[in-house]
Order: sequence, then structure tokens, then C-alpha cells
Amino acid sequence: MATPEKTKNDLSVKSKLITLIDYMPEEMRIKLLKFLEEKLNITVSEDLKIEKRGNNRRSCLIFVDYIIQGNAFKSYILDISAFGVFIETNEFFPVGHDISMTFSLPNHKKPFNLDGKIVWSGSQGFGAKFNYLPPRQKDLIKSFSEETEDIYDITS
Repeated sequence: MATPEKTKNDLSVKSKLITLIDYMPEEMRIKLLKFLEEKLNITVSEDLKIEKRGNNRRSCLIFVDYIIQGNAFKSYILDISAFGVFIETNEFFPVGHDISMTFSLPNHKKPFNLDGKIVWSGSQGFGAKFNYLPPRQKDLIKSFSEETEDIYDITS
């Protein structure tokens, strides 16, 4: 749960960013937008919807053990691609921190032990980009993330 201090800091940072962006010339705003879209691997459409680009990301619920700055945590991966994961947490972790993760895919029980870096952080969790994936593990994660999910109709 967000603390009042964290919420106040978030608002202060957002307000400062908006002030700086308002002050920027249009040319610099465009460069900033392109930089952020590239860094976060997203596109903001004309109607202000965020669209993920590039690699398929699959929604999931995968248990993960992870270590950040020597502290161990347990949570769930809510989506995954061959480049990274989104991990649900109420904890705040700054961008740039290293992370070591251990998890198993539903279709492959042997655990993955991967290192990464936090590339964005929000109120519901953080995104971590894998530092390096051996080709076999990359293929397994890519294959899993590209599978279509079965949807079942429940009838009474």
C-alpha cells in the first residue's frame, strides 16, 4: 500500500516533470517522447492509449522468488516476454536496481535463474528487463509468451 509520503513524492515528481515539459520547446518534447517510448518499449497513440511494441507479452500468474539489494522477496509475474517481466508488488523499487529471479514456466518445470535490471516502477509493481537469456531459455520464454491462451465458457 502506498504511504502518504510516497504519494506526496510521486505527485511532486509528476508536477516537476509536467512543469519542465511545459517549459520545453516542441522539438525537445518530441525528442523526449521518442526517447521514452524507445526506453519503455511502448508507443503512445494519438488518442493517448499506450500500446506495447515489439515482442509478445503474455499475461500470466507465475510465482517468482527474487532478490534486490540482498533482500529476498516472493511475488507473481503478471506478464512475460523474451525480454522481461512485470512483477506485482506493493514495494517500491527504483529504476536501475539489479534483480535476480527464480521462476518456472507452466510448460517447463525446470526453474529459470535469471538476472535483470528494473526498467520502470509503478504503484502496482515493476518491469524488469533480462540481462541475458541463454538461447534455449529465450526460445522457451518466447514460445510460452506467443502461445494463445485458452478461454473457457462457463455454463450452468
